[in-house]
Amino acid sequence: MRRVQAALTGLLVVAAFLVAPPAHAATVKVTVHLYRVVEISCDEGATVPCPNDYYPKFKIGNEELYDGKDDYCCAHGTDFRTNWVHSADVDTSQNPVDIHMELWDQDDSTADDPIDWGAPGDHVDLKFDLNTCVFTGGGLTAQQGAGVTSLAGESEQSAVDSARGYFTITTPDCLEKAKTTDGDGDGLMDVWEGPGRGLDHDGNGTVDLALGDMGALPYRKDLFVEADHMEGAAPQPGAITDVVNAFAAAPVDQYEPGKYRGVNLHVLSGEQVPRIDVMKFHDPGPGDLDDFNDLKSGEPDLPCDGHFGTAADRASPNCANILNARRQVYRYMIFGHQYEADPDSSGQAEIDDSTLEGGNDFIVTVATWDFDDDADRRVIEGSTFMHELGHTLSLGHGGGDHVNCKPNYLSVMSYAFQFPRRDPDRPLDYSSAAKGTAFGVPLKETELDENKRLHATPNPARKMIWGLDGKWRLDDANDQPVNWNGKDGDTETKAEADINWIDSIGDPGQGCNIQEKTELKGHDDWAGIQYNPRLNVGFFADGVRRNLPRELTERDLKAMTQQADLKLTKTADRATAAGGDTISYTVGVTDLGPGPARSIEVADTLPDGTVQRRSLPDLAAGATTTTPFAYQVPCTITDGTVITNTATVTGTDAEGVPDPSRTDNTASAATTARAPKLTVSQTATPTVGAGEAITYTITYANAGGDAASNVAVTATVPKDVYYSKPLDLGAGPKPATVTLNADGTRTLTWNPGDLAANSGDRAIVFTARPTLLALPGATFAGSVSIAYKNGSGACVFAPVTASSSTTVTAVAPSRNPMLRALWALRDDLRTAEILARVQATDTRWDGADGSAPDGRLSQQEADAVFSLPVTQPRTLRADLLATVLNTATRRINAGTVVSTPTIRALGLGTVGDTVRYAQTTLAQPPSPSNLVRYAKTGVVLTEVNAGVAERY
Repeated sequence: MRRVQAALTGLLVVAAFLVAPPAHAATVKVTVHLYRVVEISCDEGATVPCPNDYYPKFKIGNEELYDGKDDYCCAHGTDFRTNWVHSADVDTSQNPVDIHMELWDQDDSTADDPIDWGAPGDHVDLKFDLNTCVFTGGGLTAQQGAGVTSLAGESEQSAVDSARGYFTITTPDCLEKAKTTDGDGDGLMDVWEGPGRGLDHDGNGTVDLALGDMGALPYRKDLFVEADHMEGAAPQPGAITDVVNAFAAAPVDQYEPGKYRGVNLHVLSGEQVPRIDVMKFHDPGPGDLDDFNDLKSGEPDLPCDGHFGTAADRASPNCANILNARRQVYRYMIFGHQYEADPDSSGQAEIDDSTLEGGNDFIVTVATWDFDDDADRRVIEGSTFMHELGHTLSLGHGGGDHVNCKPNYLSVMSYAFQFPRRDPDRPLDYSSAAKGTAFGVPLKETELDENKRLHATPNPARKMIWGLDGKWRLDDANDQPVNWNGKDGDTETKAEADINWIDSIGDPGQGCNIQEKTELKGHDDWAGIQYNPRLNVGFFADGVRRNLPRELTERDLKAMTQQADLKLTKTADRATAAGGDTISYTVGVTDLGPGPARSIEVADTLPDGTVQRRSLPDLAAGATTTTPFAYQVPCTITDGTVITNTATVTGTDAEGVPDPSRTDNTASAATTARAPKLTVSQTATPTVGAGEAITYTITYANAGGDAASNVAVTATVPKDVYYSKPLDLGAGPKPATVTLNADGTRTLTWNPGDLAANSGDRAIVFTARPTLLALPGATFAGSVSIAYKNGSGACVFAPVTASSSTTVTAVAPSRNPMLRALWALRDDLRTAEILARVQATDTRWDGADGSAPDGRLSQQEADAVFSLPVTQPRTLRADLLATVLNTATRRINAGTVVSTPTIRALGLGTVGDTVRYAQTTLAQPPSPSNLVRYAKTGVVLTEVNAGVAERY
């Protein structure tokens, strides 16, 4: 008794899903074509060879069973083509039409045996709808839906002899409709698919490209790729087969619960094309054989040039139609070495980076990479082939977008899963809802609910790769909480984290190394494939390829297996520092593992821009080493400056692969500079009468963050402005020293000592007097300078300065000067203010009473000047004092005009002239040679004091 395990795949090369009945005819010709048999199981006994002689039996509608016993086929082999065709005219009123098919094994020594190939049992019973061109039954589950024009299914039986049969059921009307119908949605018209079918590009009735004979089926999605290669870049055996198998297992077109037809990927392993070490892909090159387009299509003006298609295609007289037919169906790719736009890249494919419209060309450029072995190369080539092919199928790096490394998107299109480096068990697959790898719940990175599961448990179980602070993490991709931000467990409902940022995959701003919080959406790749290569007109025509995404590089690949992850920390021993201080830095380097780190170098960029490099010993996983650096703060530093020292570590793992995770390879330490910042201003009484006190106010402060030491204030009183401590009416403090300089200026100094940081304003107020001889409009400019050091005294700073000015104004004279004798009597008019004005003009009378000069003219000293005996030079000194007192009391002014014969003879013109002439005379001794001068000077002063010389 035979036990049968059967699988039936039915094929209908027919047309669109239409409900209208065929043309009004009494009968219609229905043709059944059983064109292929695949033997599944055979047991003829120990003495009988297994190869079989098969033959069919058909029954269409109400006809008698047709016995094809004499039409034997294929006594050898387990997969063979047949030409069993049976037709019958069927009354259209019989719709749907019953179809009965049997398959038998002819035996010479025993009775013929039925082959178990249907469901149930040894035969196939179907019903064929003449209107919709769809068949049902036979234990199969019909495909339903708009545009589904054929049905195929599988059933399982137990038998010793079993087989799978491929067949078509057609009518003339269904064949006509199939010319414009794509029943399985693979971009290929149904009339192109099935045995003997194909593309008739020029419409002459002859098939130019027999897709059906290549295995294209109208009930199963078919994809066609021509894969050429350069010398030294041919893919490893099995690399393309792995991809073909992945497509065959795709959860596409379910026909029973848990069973899918998959996608039939046909890869034409083409020919070797000329080697171009660095090929152009984005742009056509200016010359021959330097770009992808040259290799594919050759010279534009040469028909059937290039390497697209087979050599037989290009040699055929019908080559133009054959190649144009191929273009409607085939995607073209080349396994090469490098391409110009990104020589380190794994490949490139046509896909618009913004619209995700796919194209029909791609390349794989990994031949120059450093592989572990042939098996590793096979995986990389197959993975990249499927990845780049996915782009031409309109799949981005995030499926429906180009957002990379999403934890809720488990697809070979993601950089995280293109290669099985971080997850060695990842299957070669796109994402799908059926397998639970296209998680439907978006992850909003600004509001991550750690208690909310991804609501998908992949089947089979999968891992997800995600980023925590830029570091990759590998976790089960199942229904469990996730601590997305690495804080406070997995209990937060609005955690914020950039969970698709992995800094080791891609340069900053590229790939997965993009810091941006957004909404991460899963994607059902298998359900979203764009099969038709003709839809993107821009890419379908060979030419310039713009707006293409960046792809994984060899550096990225190495980063995925790198075993040493260095982390750098940096600290400073000072939070604040002043000029002259030394800041000590400690740089710590830790190897986070999992393997040892080698060739470690720290580059420390000091605040002044100089770089110190230091090699460190090898580190075991988990080990830490430290190294010191130092920097002396310059005295030129300004207060509040942030002194930043930055260090960067580089290193490799034991295999020499550089540390790819750069986020924690750099650290900085900041110290705030503290420096004194002295400010100073000086004000002076803007206008005064001659001899009156000018009030100077010096305001200074330390506005800096460091104390000022050795503070010294120096004020310069201008020439003809008199200062003495006894006459100083200011609030003080009094200067430590007063120095009369050779140029007539006076230097006043104060030594406040240290001035605390942010001291607030300090003030020095003093007074000084301009000479009575100053004429109206005269301006006297004073200045101040403050010298200082920083708090430690290590830095000396340039003094800060300020200045002020005062203008002398006119006071109208009373015109009643008094003689010397009257001034001797009228001490009541000699007030302290008047005597101060006199002192500011001439200091010769200070100490006239025999006391030590003290910078102030007293009544006693004035009395001594006017007392007898009145002899020279005492007489002239007394007359001069009387003149200055007349000026000080505004009886006359220095600018008052005087004129007498004597005055004119001496060439004098003003009171001021006479005073200065007298001062010059008194500078000479009253010797006989000077007696005449003394006499004339006395006459002049007497005339002025008597009021007879003034001319108002």
